[in-house]
Amino acid sequence: MAELDSAFNCLQSIEQRVKQKELSLPPRELDGVAWRAVVFRLGEIYVVTPLKEIREILFYPEQLSKIPGVKPWIKGLTNIRGILLPVIDLKACLGGKSIKIDKNTRMLMIHQNDIFAGLLVDEVLGIRSFTENIQEGMVCEIDWLTPFIQGIFIEKDITWMIFNIEKFAKSDLFLNILNS
Repeated sequence: MAELDSAFNCLQSIEQRVKQKELSLPPRELDGVAWRAVVFRLGEIYVVTPLKEIREILFYPEQLSKIPGVKPWIKGLTNIRGILLPVIDLKACLGGKSIKIDKNTRMLMIHQNDIFAGLLVDEVLGIRSFTENIQEGMVCEIDWLTPFIQGIFIEKDITWMIFNIEKFAKSDLFLNILNS
């Protein structure tokens, strides 16, 4: 039994040293790539969010259970591999028009602040690598999206909005789901 304790303590020590070294390393760039993001659309707006903020990209769930007494942007509740997930129309929640559900509609599964949720978006365009820097002085002019945009950049004539999911998940807008 003492051998197992010794081996376990050794592994814990190695893990702790690796974590300390990892924090001190500069950001890793692969072939000039600064960061990876999930790219999606909210209507005609092109949005990116860091890949680490998205747990999974899913099709629109076929079965949703309605939840009484919640705001209309909560489409229902679905079960994804044992996780009960509220399905949220992201655009409508933010104050835009509701998403029109079609074959391109996707759900971004997030896990923030011990809350799982599925955010409906019009379309996921993929996972991309970006080297672009945030443009100084550019401001989001879309009122309902502005509070959650942490930066903007332009690539190939497309304006990309960088959406802060963590800030959104902490906001009263996201957390206050009950109809008043």
